[in-house]
Amino acid sequence: MSPFRLGIGFVCLISGLAAQEPVSYARQIQPLLRRHCIGCHQPQSKQADLLLTSHAEFQKGGRKGAGFLPGKPDESLVIQYVAGKIEPRMPFGGKPLAEEEIELFRRWIREGARNDGGAAVETAAELKPVAYATAPPVTTFTFAPNGKSMAVAGYREILLVDAEGNLQARLPGLSKRLHSLSFTPDGKTLVAVGGDPARFGEVQIWDVEARRQKHSVVVGNDTLFGGALSPDGKLLACGSPDKSIRIFDVATGKEIRRMDHHEDWVMGTVWGVDGKRLVSVGRDRAAKVSEVSTGRFIENVNLLRDSLTAVARHPKRDWIAIGGAERIPYLYRMDRPRAMRIADDSTLIRKFEKQDGPILAMAVSPDGTRVAVAGEIGPVRIYDAETGDLKASCTGHEGGAYAVEFSPDGTLLAVGGYDGTMRLYEAGGKLARAFVAAPITAAKRD
Repeated sequence: MSPFRLGIGFVCLISGLAAQEPVSYARQIQPLLRRHCIGCHQPQSKQADLLLTSHAEFQKGGRKGAGFLPGKPDESLVIQYVAGKIEPRMPFGGKPLAEEEIELFRRWIREGARNDGGAAVETAAELKPVAYATAPPVTTFTFAPNGKSMAVAGYREILLVDAEGNLQARLPGLSKRLHSLSFTPDGKTLVAVGGDPARFGEVQIWDVEARRQKHSVVVGNDTLFGGALSPDGKLLACGSPDKSIRIFDVATGKEIRRMDHHEDWVMGTVWGVDGKRLVSVGRDRAAKVSEVSTGRFIENVNLLRDSLTAVARHPKRDWIAIGGAERIPYLYRMDRPRAMRIADDSTLIRKFEKQDGPILAMAVSPDGTRVAVAGEIGPVRIYDAETGDLKASCTGHEGGAYAVEFSPDGTLLAVGGYDGTMRLYEAGGKLARAFVAAPITAAKRD
């Protein structure tokens, strides 16, 4: 045999062996369970008495029987459900698994469904409180409707503090990073949106008084952004790196609608005053208006300029403030005063001054008279919404300001960001108080 033929044969042999490499539970099956199934089948919810947080619980199954039968994929319940042979098809209410994902499950079961050392999938109920040696960046926060407490994002948890910043409770969750927090109007439910970058997105729904997580909904393979509750608190909208806008029912945690109107990451969402329309902004430069009941795209609000990362709505009018990489804040109306034309910016109400760096967050005061703008560089500035005049500059934070929000009574502006300190400013920009929500533990010495 010639060296050439021998070499080709060797390559084919190696390729054949590689193709037959067993499916890994830890590296291939667990990520699929985490992405598509854990949201409904973990200790907090345990739909159909089924837990999928460990190999043993997966095999044990739930009310319908064992999850899988080693060596018998076609007789295994997991295959029958994800392939749609038994109703309802799983994941329930979600996008069906791709055929190659189903085939991974089939191959794994056919090969004996072995556990190759994969540890149990972590759930919020099993996580231990984080020990902080320094203040973690504040990626998001929000005031409770009564203004007497706040929810502040930590690392893999939500920190509940009183009005003075004293820690009241710690709510651990799966997501390493949270990008939005929202209380329902009655203050009884707290909704968080975030995830693990390049791993999964998550929506957390909490019973505030009981300090109990009601739902953990794992979505997609990257973190979610820009969560916003409808005016009645019944629906949640958020954006995703997969270019989608997702709508969830807060009571059940179920995803009820997906809209794919953007051409790049969706970074923020806000609802119209009556809750019938939604505005979403993204890296494709557009602020898009959609009809929530049908998912229909209506039109772009703005003239396209640069990528957008921040959006906030006037509390009483369908006016929205937007900003992003261009560093210029804009105030737009959602309704166009005349028929749309090419390069039309007829919805523009006001253009504010250029900021020192890209805009990361915006807020409108409860009375609609002020607009706050925060970014990667420089002070957080407060403007008069009617005239565009600068009213105050809030300084003292180090690094970028990631989140801003006016207190419910409008007397204070809260700012959180890179340095991990929450700062609350009076209307004129004077610092009223500052605190670190995360409990700092002194570093151990050898």
